Amino acid sequence: MQFKEVIGNEDLIPRLVRMVDGARTGHSLMFVEKDGYGALPLVMALIQYMVCQSVSRGNDSCGVCPSCRKVSAMMHPDVHFAFPVNVTAKSSQTKKPLSGSFMQDWRRLYGENPYFTEPDLYAALGIADKVGVISVAEAREILDSLSLKSYEGGGKYMVVWLPERMNAEAANRLLKMVEEPTPDTYFFFITHAPERVISTIRSRSQIIRLYPVRPEKLAEWLTVSKGIPKAEAAVYARISGGSPGLALGMASGDSASQVYLPVLERMLDNVVSGDLPALLEGNEPILALGREKQKGLCLYAEDFLRKMMMRGRGLERIADVLPSEADAVARFATLFQERFYERAFKAFEEARTCVESNVNAKMVFCNLVNILFALYNTKI
Repeated sequence: MQFKEVIGNEDLIPRLVRMVDGARTGHSLMFVEKDGYGALPLVMALIQYMVCQSVSRGNDSCGVCPSCRKVSAMMHPDVHFAFPVNVTAKSSQTKKPLSGSFMQDWRRLYGENPYFTEPDLYAALGIADKVGVISVAEAREILDSLSLKSYEGGGKYMVVWLPERMNAEAANRLLKMVEEPTPDTYFFFITHAPERVISTIRSRSQIIRLYPVRPEKLAEWLTVSKGIPKAEAAVYARISGGSPGLALGMASGDSASQVYLPVLERMLDNVVSGDLPALLEGNEPILALGREKQKGLCLYAEDFLRKMMMRGRGLERIADVLPSEADAVARFATLFQERFYERAFKAFEEARTCVESNVNAKMVFCNLVNILFALYNTKI
């Protein structure tokens, strides 16, 4: 991956280049992004620039030398990766699966789409129904990898994707290495939730924030690089919030609306009809989704409610409603009053937090639908 291949954040790239050229690269960099913004390809382009044997200083890596080719293929022996994993059928021989057991899946996913999202990764690893974690065993593996000499005589590079998935014990094991790294050792943390990264690691890292890609830039990239028709690309670019990863997911047909809209429609229809038994029965498909998709449903519902509220206020032109959602948003916007939304938002947010905290899903969603039922039918 070269800098010229990275979509968006054009103002950030010269800053990174100057940092490397001036020998001012911190030993710990934390890239803060929203899902799908592209921090991983940017980090890979940065590492490739750092190891390139024929680098064009002030510009870009050559992209063709042996070191560049190895980084591009995620096969460089001095570039290591850690990311959230969990037990699957193929890792059932151990209760402590490590990133190394999934490297083939990781490389394949990156090769297909460097802008993959967290749900994309879990689907590729076969853990879509679980929460990925970076364990204490993984932290030990990171320390072991970085304690070895560099294979190619240069630096050692550790990419930690979603350090917020580390528990406190795992993060504390890494802390000493982050505080006192061996020479030419670099950490690259990529986070979607910096506030959930242990503060001692966060405070010792240089924070680099990524920003959404401009809609017109993203639409052009979707059309030129991915062959998506201009009209569709413009819609995906706008609705994705400037996230290449989310836009690609929408374009591939794997959008949240296809997964969650039928479930949410059934829930809201049962709320409106006042059919509490059917509402409770409708939780069964939700319980079968797995925790990550249950969180995704709550996030989608919050966004859907926002679109309903804006439609009710006559602001549908700026509500960013997907074509597949238009009929449902229009229908429900006429059925719910303004006072419903604030408490419903809070109910879905609390449900998402409970799922994240591993509270029993049946209790969480029974409580959720009871709240929605009471909000609508008793006009609380």
